Amino acid sequence: MNKELRMLINNLTQDIIELFQIQIPITDINDVVNKLGGHIKEDFNIVSISDGSIRKQGDGFVIFVSPFQSIERKNFTIAHELGHLFLHMGYMIDSELWEQQNETYYRSGDSLKEYQANEFAAALLMPEKQYKKIMDQYTIEDNVVETSKIASYFKVSVSAASNRGKFLGYLEW
Repeated sequence: MNKELRMLINNLTQDIIELFQIQIPITDINDVVNKLGGHIKEDFNIVSISDGSIRKQGDGFVIFVSPFQSIERKNFTIAHELGHLFLHMGYMIDSELWEQQNETYYRSGDSLKEYQANEFAAALLMPEKQYKKIMDQYTIEDNVVETSKIASYFKVSVSAASNRGKFLGYLEW
């Protein structure tokens, strides 16, 4: 994914945060999903396929998540599915695309759509300005960044917090 596309996804995500007045850090992702017009269901059968999936349901949507993942992983999975909702299903963005939706999107694989949904999830859970502010708070002597504290603040895994910092250019690969 190129830099321009990454910037577009981040800008879209910021617009959604502002439009729906989503508070950062997100303390309850279920509230966000409800505010957007969807709901979440735990699915014990999805485990063999992926951590989560999303599909259109009436005028809204439903996200299915595996109950066998940490809360941090579940937050990212749900945010990832919201990425598919806006970026690939056209929800609230492209009414023609949304009307044609009959596909279920699963969180799996390494296609461009999956990378895009991951970028959306990271931008939703850890918006750039807030990430930088929290990163600065948790940068100690010798420019050591305590990514575990950043992760805890945003309720994501250490890996997700670290990757976000790297993609934003704040942390080294």
